[in-house]
Parts: sequence; C-alpha cells; structure tokens
Amino acid sequence: MSPSTLPALHALACPNCARPLDQRERRLSCEAGHSFDLAKQGYAPLLAPGSNATTGDTADQVAAREEFLGSGAYDPLLDAVAKASLTDAPGVVVEPGCGTGHYLAAAVAADPVREGVGLDTSKYALRRCAKREVPDSGPRQAAGTRGGLAAVLADAWNRMPVRDGAAAAVLNVFAPRNADEISRILHPRGMLVVLTPREDHLRELVDALDLLSVDPAKPQRTADQLGSVFEAERTDELRYSIGLGHPEVMRLVGMGPSARHLAPGALAEAVAALPETVDVTVSATVARWRPRG
Repeated sequence: MSPSTLPALHALACPNCARPLDQRERRLSCEAGHSFDLAKQGYAPLLAPGSNATTGDTADQVAAREEFLGSGAYDPLLDAVAKASLTDAPGVVVEPGCGTGHYLAAAVAADPVREGVGLDTSKYALRRCAKREVPDSGPRQAAGTRGGLAAVLADAWNRMPVRDGAAAAVLNVFAPRNADEISRILHPRGMLVVLTPREDHLRELVDALDLLSVDPAKPQRTADQLGSVFEAERTDELRYSIGLGHPEVMRLVGMGPSARHLAPGALAEAVAALPETVDVTVSATVARWRPRG
C-alpha cells in the first residue's frame, strides 16, 4: 500500500511523547519534532524508548505460519475471532503480536467500517502484514468499502503507539497480553477478544514430539491478568480434529514456540516416525472481555 495512504494513521501516536502523528511522503512525525521513516517494506517503525525488539519470530517461523494458516486448518478459530470482534464502538481493530496479520485481516473484513493496526517486534512478520489485503467479502463487500492494515514495529510490553481509546476491538491471539495498555487503548464500549489454547490442544503432537504443553493453570492466569480491568462477557470453546501429513506437521511445529527448543534434525526424525496422516486435536477458547466501568 502506498505510504500516502497508510491505514489507521488517525489511531496512531508518537512512541516518544504520545502526540498524534501526521504523514508526509514516507515520514511520520508529531508536533514535538519526533519523526519516523516508513520502512521500504511498508511497516511503520514506532518502537518506544527502551523497547525490546529482539524477541520476534524468525523468518523461518513466519514462513511456516503463513503456509500453515493459509491451508485453512485453523479457519474455525479465525472465524470465531472475527465474529467475536464485532462491536458498535467507534475505532480501529488493534492486534498486539499480530504476526502476519492473518487474524487481524479477518476481523477487519468482518466489519465494513474498520481499519486495522497490527503491532509486532518481528520485521519478517510485519513485511507480510503490510502487504496483506483485507478480503472483500461479507459486510465489507456489501458496503462497497475497503479496509486496510497498518503494520507497526512496536513492543506491546511498553507503551503502544496507539492513541487512548482508539480501539473498538483488541485481539489477543495465542499471545501474552499487557492488560493495562490494552485497557488504555480500548474504547469504553470496546471489546477485547482473547484466543487461548486449551490443555488438550495439539495433544497428539505434544506427546509424540515432546512439544511445549499448555499449562493447566493457564485459564486461571488469564482471568487473574485481566480481571482487575476487564469483565468476561462470553466464552466459547472450540474443539475439532484435523488430519495432517508430515509437511503440515513440520509447519505447525515450526511456526510456534517449540521451534526455538527443538533441534531441526531431531524434529524431522521424530516427524518421519509418525503415521503418514496424523489426526490432531485443535482445542481453544475464544473469550470476549469488556472494560470494567
């Protein structure tokens, strides 16, 4: 997308002083004189001082995620997140830890008036997010409008470069969450949508390949993190089975945190010992949270 048409610019804020940002050519700037040149790949580098930008996904992880999610294996999760993000609050859809923008694009496509802001510390992921087109389907197609995604290099554990109350919905998809910052950027009538794995998620692969498992206490930890500033409105549980061949298994493992803990050779050997097609359980919870008060 052309830098002159950066989506959702009105929702962004200077990471140094929190003032609104304007754009001229390939440069974003605020009234205080802070300026940021758009990357040639289309994303906006808006890291706050003291941010940690060394923990993002690698190029291999991003490529594996793009291929696996593109297969449709997680489409029921994708649809559930998009539907849960619908709200009558004004503002944009924001996803800290957006990766390639797969879920963010679906949420924006579900509502004809939305634009999206994706935040991530992986430049490899943001390059893909910046180029991702929002599908012209459903309500957006009927309304004859097009949304867009602003891909932003930012650390969600620091102050996010998003204006107070600018988000109609915030997505938290298989990622850690900064409850205080989410509360700050979310509109009072907005919605936080949290997708978390359940204890039996991918259990067949966890057992066979010695992958990182889901902590049984994760639901309670999530409630403890969010409960002081949000209240749960609705929780839906999704559980289904998918058949995966060896290439799909390699992509699924390669896109997640286990990819950082397993030697590639040992993983390939373990996958080769699996049946030609493995039936794998997908089990997750989609929860809607509203700001308290």
